[in-house]
Amino acid sequence: SGKVLGLTPAGTAKAWVNPILVSIGLALFSGLAIGLLYLDAKVVPYLTYLLIAATLYIAFVIFSDKTLNFIEKQRISVIFIVAFFVIFFWSAFEQAGASLTFFAAEQTQRDLGFFTVPTSWFQSLNSVFVVVFAPVFAWLWLKMGKKEPSSPTKMAIGLFLLALGYLWISVGVKDVGTGIKVSMIWLIGMYALHTWGELCLSPIGLSLVNKLAPFKYASLLMAVWFLANAAANKLAGVLSALYPDGKTTSFLGYEMSNNYDFFMLFVGMAGIASLILFALTKKLQSMMHIDKE
Repeated sequence: SGKVLGLTPAGTAKAWVNPILVSIGLALFSGLAIGLLYLDAKVVPYLTYLLIAATLYIAFVIFSDKTLNFIEKQRISVIFIVAFFVIFFWSAFEQAGASLTFFAAEQTQRDLGFFTVPTSWFQSLNSVFVVVFAPVFAWLWLKMGKKEPSSPTKMAIGLFLLALGYLWISVGVKDVGTGIKVSMIWLIGMYALHTWGELCLSPIGLSLVNKLAPFKYASLLMAVWFLANAAANKLAGVLSALYPDGKTTSFLGYEMSNNYDFFMLFVGMAGIASLILFALTKKLQSMMHIDKE
């Protein structure tokens, strides 16, 4: 058609760029990034404030742009709202690489008589389940046609499935005495439910950002999505440290003295987030203005 591709999106503010200054800036930023790896542990916790500051700065830059109309700003607001909710999902989901791995190693019966299942194999379950169930979910959404849930609804379902996964394993460890190991079926079932939740949330969220973001802010708003993921991983680390390995821990006044208490923390956290997001879905749908396209 003769149309030139790869040009700057229409409406983007013109900027004067000096290649030398850009090179110097990138070099300084790279040095800072590398230096963060060697910071003392007492300084690292302040990185949480960096995440918050970055998010607030991006929000200020975007919402202060007078070239954006009302519909565009409402769509951007939806991105920020759903990004907030994914923090609750990933902070619980990412226990797979921390507390759940410890649970698999120390409190799961992995001996099959002729073979002991390595702890690391449980880390592969999510990948296997994604390959197996991704086509099923893709088929399901297409099969539902006009009855297909909206993106916010799918994400709320994802949070619900995550909570259900932790509820499943909570049942498995309830009233189990110290030193007694539980069947692998509880861990496998939980990972299956978590993968289903991931398939309802992760690809849907990425697609939603691309769909709602104005062209000139597409990359910046994708950064908001991944900032939420970064915040979730930070929270996941904090929560995994509360694993009650022979001691009583607490989070926001909720005390945990055993695995049941610990897993129920995530049931409550993801479950409440799911209910709130379900309640907001109609409002978020109207703010998306899909019918205006």
